Amino acid sequence: MHPGCLEELSSFLQSNELSSLLLITDSGVRGLGWFNDVLPSLGSEVSIVDDIQPNPRASNIDQIASRFRGQNLDAVLAIGGGSVLDAGKAVAMLLRNEGSIEDFEGKNRFPVPSAPFVAVPTTCGTGSEVTWVSVVSVQNKGTKISIKGDGMFPLAAFVDADVIRSLPPSLLASTGMDAMTHAVESMVSRHSNPASDALSTQAVRMLIRHLGPCVRNPGNHEHRAAVMHASTLAGMSFGNSDVGAVHCLSEAIGGLLDHPHGLLNTLLLVPVLRYELDSIREKLKPLSASLGAPRPESFIDRLEVMIRNFPLESWGDLQVDPELYPMIAERAATNGSNPSNLKEMKAVDYLAILKSV
Repeated sequence: MHPGCLEELSSFLQSNELSSLLLITDSGVRGLGWFNDVLPSLGSEVSIVDDIQPNPRASNIDQIASRFRGQNLDAVLAIGGGSVLDAGKAVAMLLRNEGSIEDFEGKNRFPVPSAPFVAVPTTCGTGSEVTWVSVVSVQNKGTKISIKGDGMFPLAAFVDADVIRSLPPSLLASTGMDAMTHAVESMVSRHSNPASDALSTQAVRMLIRHLGPCVRNPGNHEHRAAVMHASTLAGMSFGNSDVGAVHCLSEAIGGLLDHPHGLLNTLLLVPVLRYELDSIREKLKPLSASLGAPRPESFIDRLEVMIRNFPLESWGDLQVDPELYPMIAERAATNGSNPSNLKEMKAVDYLAILKSV
């Protein structure tokens, strides 16, 4: 986890005798100069799939797995943002387990561990490179599902801050705030613990200090590296705890309307924290104090100002029809992470948050 570590990918694969690879990415990443510089070092036994879309599709994942299952691949390598990593993780599991990805929704539903999976994140928000979960969109149902399992953790992750130098400011901001959401929700989760608290606190400190300057000047080495590291720490944090109401809402909206996950989390974070404040106040106090914010309200205000200064779309820009709010609220209440909220959240609560936005 250091700038330039992507240069070590080839030697890692060779030393672990991983030569026959399925490389999963998207068309945007494949067109980048550094990607094409890395590709020759991976050897000649590389099959490339580059049609992964934002909010990865269950149907696409099933097709890829069906195509490559039984080809004796040594590993799956995913190079991309959260959607690419989640897709790669899902495909790696399906290569060793017959069926559709929808068959394995939930925790530890697959009998055989995944094929070896190596992750190279190209955004500063996913955390997927260090978690056991893959979130997939089921388009014909307008929903998202989560597949989790002990056998889905990546074999290795190459977290190289140099790869985000070319990200546009809006994407740096929304993915960085996705990492912030991971860290904060992990901190206020019913399942938070000393390990997750330590990770989330450090991630929040780094993001508060470095994300704004990184968005304004992605060429700055210090800010870029700090934001990338914070993203991975936040992924480790919620992997040891859980996320909560922000993700319950963003996954419901993303599954229904296909809006970007990071942007949804960014726009929903402050409204959710304000709504839940009485229940999470004690959890937020140590984090607020560590940042010099005298009260949890001050910390939330600080997040709001931070988000307001980013070059991002607004909630109105997303054109979420208010007539869909009741459906979104019902789906949020049935999300697998809903029980992790300290405050008992029902559909009526999620509906109130949507109306407040």
